[in-house]
Amino acid sequence: MKILMLVLVLLISLNLSALANVRSNNSHSNLTENTSHKFSAFENRKAYTKSINTNYSIKQGEKLNVYNLNGSIKFIGWNKQHIKITAIKKVFRNCCDLNDLQMILSTLNGLTIETINDSNDDRARIDYIINVPKNILIGEVYTRDNIKFKNLPNDILDNIRRLSNR
Repeated sequence: MKILMLVLVLLISLNLSALANVRSNNSHSNLTENTSHKFSAFENRKAYTKSINTNYSIKQGEKLNVYNLNGSIKFIGWNKQHIKITAIKKVFRNCCDLNDLQMILSTLNGLTIETINDSNDDRARIDYIINVPKNILIGEVYTRDNIKFKNLPNDILDNIRRLSNR
């Protein structure tokens, strides 16, 4: 039985490794994923995680909107003219729930980042670290969790529309 469990854990690890090597390219973004292999078949209290990185070339005047029901959002200003998004997916019930937690990017009228949770894990979340140009227009930002800003001018922070938890 122990050998069977060990083989099962090894197969799951190999499958997650294959998923981590998936790359998606389009004209605006370069998407990469990294999956944490730190999990135990007998312990459900620790989070299963997957990190996703993507870049988006933002045009002058386009707005960035973020809708993330569960999870934190951290904006970091930098001197580059593109947006770098690091999304850290976390689930607690089953590592397969990582596939049911999605970061959706919409490029209609700027960039909108939205989190969709189709898993049965009510603690599932995505924590975003978003590097943005210092002259970015940030529109609506929605989360139940923390929103942090670093290295951004006050005039940008004053114009952000933070949506309340409805």
